[in-house]
Amino acid sequence: MSDRREFWVPTELDIDAIKDADQRERVSGLIVEVNDGKISLQQLWNRFSASVDKDKVSNDDYWDIPLVIASLFNIPKAEDINDSIEKLLDKIDNIEAKLRNHRHDTTKTYSAKPEF
Repeated sequence: MSDRREFWVPTELDIDAIKDADQRERVSGLIVEVNDGKISLQQLWNRFSASVDKDKVSNDDYWDIPLVIASLFNIPKAEDINDSIEKLLDKIDNIEAKLRNHRHDTTKTYSAKPEF
């Protein structure tokens, strides 16, 4: 399964990866407004919903608000989650290989469970 390297979590939800200075400033401003109580999460959600009109993006809230929500709820960075999933799949592959290669000698009696 070495060719399974793919990303399970979208990497565009990382605020630190924003290259556009204007977008970074907009996102930071929205985070401050939410933290100060000037904007509620419901208002944020309404702004996000209003940013798409008939399958066309009408303003920058469409790209900014998911970043704000990811920051507010401390969602782990995508690379960390994807790396953890990759490590878990590697461990599964190792155990699967050990079980596939495990052979029993029926002439002996074992008193303990096999170790991995």
